Amino acid sequence: MRRLLWLGAVAGPVAVVAAFWFRYDLPPQYRTQQVFRPECVIGVTYPTVGAFLLSRRPGLVVGRLVWTIGLFAAGYWLSIPVSRWAVVHELPGAVLLRWAAKWAYIPEFLPLIMLVPLLFPDGRVPSRRWRPVLVLAVLLVVVNTVFLMLLPGEFGFGPYRHSNPFGVDAVAGFDGFYGRVIEPLTVGTTFLAISSLAVRFKAGDEIARRQIAWIAYPLLGTAVVGYSDLLWPDIPFWAFTTLTCTAVGTVPVALAVAVLRDRLYGIDVIVNRTLVYATLTVILGLVYFGLIAAVQHFVMSPAAGFAGALAVGALFQPVRKRVQRSVDSLLGLERDPYRLADRLSRTVQRTESPTEALRLGVKTARRALALTGAAVEIDGRILHSDGVLGDNPRAIPLVWHGEPIGRLLIEARGRSDHRLLGVLTRHVADLAHTVRLLRVSQENLISTREEERRRLGRDLHDGLGPTLASLALTVDAARIRLRSDPTSVEPSLVALRERMTSAMAEIRDLVHGLRPPALDAQGLTGAVQTLAADLPRPHVTVEADPIDLPSPIEVAAYRIVQEALTNITRHAQATSAAIRMTLTDTHLELVVSDDGRGLPKAPSSGLGLISMRERTSELGGTFTLASRPGHGTVLTARLPIG
Repeated sequence: MRRLLWLGAVAGPVAVVAAFWFRYDLPPQYRTQQVFRPECVIGVTYPTVGAFLLSRRPGLVVGRLVWTIGLFAAGYWLSIPVSRWAVVHELPGAVLLRWAAKWAYIPEFLPLIMLVPLLFPDGRVPSRRWRPVLVLAVLLVVVNTVFLMLLPGEFGFGPYRHSNPFGVDAVAGFDGFYGRVIEPLTVGTTFLAISSLAVRFKAGDEIARRQIAWIAYPLLGTAVVGYSDLLWPDIPFWAFTTLTCTAVGTVPVALAVAVLRDRLYGIDVIVNRTLVYATLTVILGLVYFGLIAAVQHFVMSPAAGFAGALAVGALFQPVRKRVQRSVDSLLGLERDPYRLADRLSRTVQRTESPTEALRLGVKTARRALALTGAAVEIDGRILHSDGVLGDNPRAIPLVWHGEPIGRLLIEARGRSDHRLLGVLTRHVADLAHTVRLLRVSQENLISTREEERRRLGRDLHDGLGPTLASLALTVDAARIRLRSDPTSVEPSLVALRERMTSAMAEIRDLVHGLRPPALDAQGLTGAVQTLAADLPRPHVTVEADPIDLPSPIEVAAYRIVQEALTNITRHAQATSAAIRMTLTDTHLELVVSDDGRGLPKAPSSGLGLISMRERTSELGGTFTLASRPGHGTVLTARLPIG
């Protein structure tokens, strides 16, 4: 397959050169006046670029299209002088060659401006809604080609005139329909296909946008110049040829750069400036000529041009700022520090975790500032990066309340706005500090869990293990004395029973420290009701349906209720209390309220409150405590169940 690709890459230029040889081998009066056409450029460059793309990216649909279009163009350019040469020398099949030279430009021109934009860059249309446009484009290529193939009429040069050997008289009756319907539909479908690039541009990431920007300009120019004979019938041939050759010559270069390069040479700057100044030119041009027309119509003053110039000069700067702001918004750029801060804040608020917030914050800031790459480094390790960082990126310290917590690494194409970088650095520092705290918290949690496991193992080994070994020795001693002195065994068995009771109590304490047995026996609702019923005072009511939750949520909720009831019993002096547990799709809401004396004006956080807060925060929940002196206390814990 690769040999075939490069054979086509060689065949295209050879066919173009051969076409010049056949042209100059004809008598001067039979040579075409067209010494050079766009097909020369397409036939030389497109097969080579197509083969190069397919050698790097096998299966690339756009590469196959470009390779095929180039061969069709080379074949068409060769068919013109070869057919004339064959007619002059009266070779067999000369008429068929002349017939082919009449329509062979359609299969190379229309796919270039209709199929390539629809299928760039991944070989698929932007969405399902564009599939009918693709089908219509293919049908129009076929219809235009078949119409010219079957249209009856004469073609030739000088004394050599021939009728279409495959002409169908019925097709001639559709000539008016073709001019009124098919041609406008072809033009409209072409620009609709090119507009699909705008859809991809809006939905794509930064790399995709730059790829589309590279290819959109040449394709749009090719379409406009290619249809210039319809839009401007009197265009000079030299102007048509020059413009078309320039447009089609830039397509393969832009295509190769867009497909094979990721950095894309700062095309976003070109797009930005083009949109800004093109829009500015249109607006100010309308203002200028509109004022001139209005002044001359109503005042008939020779100062109309001067008035228009003054108006344009006064409007230039404010209009440019507004247009620049609109284009920046379209391209995702930001130049105002307050807007950048607002965009970062809104982006962070939509995330579910600090780590995700930091990642999206870096991505949003890089796109807003048009940076090539950005990354956050904490404790010497890069946590999140977006874009491409060079070998020597610029490092900006991240400082939170005077404490250095990391660095922001950026790669910019030019000079960066210090105001925007300052806003970016402050927001990223806040996010990085939160992520760092989260990492420290997770590490502490893991460390605490491992320490608890070691403590449990130590308690089992040093406490329960020796106790069980001692019990075994006592049993053995009693069994030995049972035959020789049975009366002395009973005191040993009584002591053994007491020690077994103590061992069971020790086991119960260990088990209760891991998971309350009441949860396994009664579930969370039943265990809470048992806790409430065991209190001598105050009277406690429980509102909850049977709830099935993950084990960590159940244990945390049970311990929080247990600690809350302990505090009410000891400190609240309440006559009644209420426990309400409500389960939603996202969280368990636990509310414990009483009618006691409430909290003092300056309450101190005891071990009970600290324990409840820690249990809630470990699960990512929220804990609040509300109280008014003499009106009781309301404790609310929201535990996520995701």
